[in-house]
Order: sequence, then C-alpha cells, then structure tokens
Amino acid sequence: MPDKVVKVKHQIDSVQMDVDFSEDEAKYKTTQLRHRQPSDPVSCSPTGTIMRMESSFANPITPELAAALMPRRADDSFKGSFGKVLVVAGSKKYTGAAGLAIQAALRSGSGLVFAAIPECIHTPLAAIISEAIWLTLPCREGAISAEAAAQIPEMLAGKDAVLVGPGLSQTEGTRIFLLGLLSRLQIHAPDLPLVLDADALNLVSQQSAWQKLLPRQTILTPHEMEFSRLTGLGLDEIHSNRLNLAAAYAQNWRQTLILKGPNTLVVSPAGDCRVLPFSNSVLAHGGTGDVLAGLIVGLLAQGLAPFDAASLAVWLHAKAAEHALAAVGHAAATLPSDIINHLGKAMSSL
Repeated sequence: MPDKVVKVKHQIDSVQMDVDFSEDEAKYKTTQLRHRQPSDPVSCSPTGTIMRMESSFANPITPELAAALMPRRADDSFKGSFGKVLVVAGSKKYTGAAGLAIQAALRSGSGLVFAAIPECIHTPLAAIISEAIWLTLPCREGAISAEAAAQIPEMLAGKDAVLVGPGLSQTEGTRIFLLGLLSRLQIHAPDLPLVLDADALNLVSQQSAWQKLLPRQTILTPHEMEFSRLTGLGLDEIHSNRLNLAAAYAQNWRQTLILKGPNTLVVSPAGDCRVLPFSNSVLAHGGTGDVLAGLIVGLLAQGLAPFDAASLAVWLHAKAAEHALAAVGHAAATLPSDIINHLGKAMSSL
C-alpha cells in the first residue's frame, strides 16, 4: 500500500509553498517556491546605488538534493582527501562559540581542522577537543590582538577553506587583525573559500564599502539583525521581504548569502535561491549558528562550491536538530552540542 501523501500549503514569511511529502519517508516532492510580488520593488544598496528587485524564486532544499551534494568517501581515501580547514574564532567571553564551530567542522567530515584561537582560551578548549590542531594567537582584552596579524601567512598556508567569526569579539585589536586577514586573502589567495560569520560580520559592517574587502568565494551567514547592520535596512522591512532582499543583495555583493531564520534562505551570487522548507525551534538557541558555520567550512574544504556547501550544511544542520530533539525529548532542553552529536544521523539519512 503506498505511503499516505499529505498536501501542505503554507506561507514562509513572504514565500508561498506547496509541499507534498510522505509521512513515512518525510521527503519533500515539490521543486519550486514563488515569492509574492513585493509592494515596493526598488531598494538601495549600502553604497546608495538603486537596485531593481525582481520577484525572486526559491527551490526547497530537499533530501534528494542534499543526498546529491553529500561528499562521497572512498574506502581507500585518507585524511588529505577531505581538505584542511582553518577556524579563526573565540575570545574569553565567547570561548564556547569557538568550541562549537571547531567541533562541527570536525564532524563535517573534513580531514584536518586547524583552530586559530587567542592563547588565553587554549587550555580549556584543548581539554575538551582532542582532534583539532591548535594555532595560538596573541591575546589582549580577552580577544585576538592586532599583533596576531604577523601569523596570518602561516595560518593560511595549505588550507582549503577558512571560517572567521564565531565568538571573535569586537575589540579594536581584533578588528585590525581581521582586516589584515581579509587583505591577505584578497591579494594572495583570492579564490580560497571563506565563511564570514558572527562578529566578523559585525566588524566588517562597520567599514565603509566593506564588500570590496572580501575575496571572491565568500559565504556570508547573517541572521536578520546582522543583515540589518550589513545593509542599513530596518528589521521590519527585512522580515516582510526576506527572499527578494536576500536575492538582490547577494547579487549586489557578488557573494553567497545565507539569511538565517525559521526557514533559512541560501542565495548564490547570481541570485539563485534555495530555502529550507521546514523549521525547528531547537535552532532558537545561542550557539546553533556557530555549529552551522563550522559545518559549512568543513564541506567547503571537501570541495563543494559555496552555494552547494551552504545548501547542504543548512539541511544537515536542521535535520540533525530534528534527530537531537527526538533523542532529548523537548526543544527547550536540546542544545547546540546535541546537534553536533547527531550530525552523523542526519548524514546517514541521505
């Protein structure tokens, strides 16, 4: 007897979606979402340039798509087959954010994970994470100091993907370090994939013409507040027109954009849109964004293109949250570390 198929019609922010899925297999069958026409199709870029916003379309990130994107692991492979990740993260105040991002990168399947952290938090992190390779940086005011810029060439050498931002803090020294890192990437490694997350987004948003600071293959991971800082738009405007705005700004910035929220959007530099067609309140915990960032950079290091790495990471992250919820029993008690521990189940479901 065929599985019962349920037809669901509902609204994701301003995105209208028809979804067919099997109750037993939980597989989404539809292939397209259509955004309603915005009432005001014109917006301004951060530089003041008028951008024309067309009505945008988004395809759901389905289990089939995730399975097609999932990196394959041959039996005769070795650690060098799956890339070298660099995670630049952490401060005394946000030690846990660095730990979550590093552990998620390790769970992503990447071959080697190098963690560049302020020396003042090395001892507690090394005590709980045995698999990372540690690069300790000078620390001032509980965060990475400007003097750490001297170690940037060593940090970047031989890496396949870089994540900067989780728990970084926003001291002046950290800002100087970050600008030095971005400059080095632009000049010496413009095609090295970069994930810019959390405080790295907050720091660059304070710079004029910040878009020009980024290397070519950057993934930006803002939630709506961070997106507001990057664009200068109000939260109400963003929330009411997420898809069109995300598509317009990803094209304007020429970067891959993940606009996080109950139904996260992933947009390519060309304006192609994908949407996570389900939501989970487990993800409404501080630290889940750090997990997502670590997962993204790990998939980038394994050779996925930015748009595909972002899409697969968003799906695995949310699916692992579902498995974690089932194991823990209640969303309120399910932590970001539980999501990391259930990434394997999310992967095995593909």
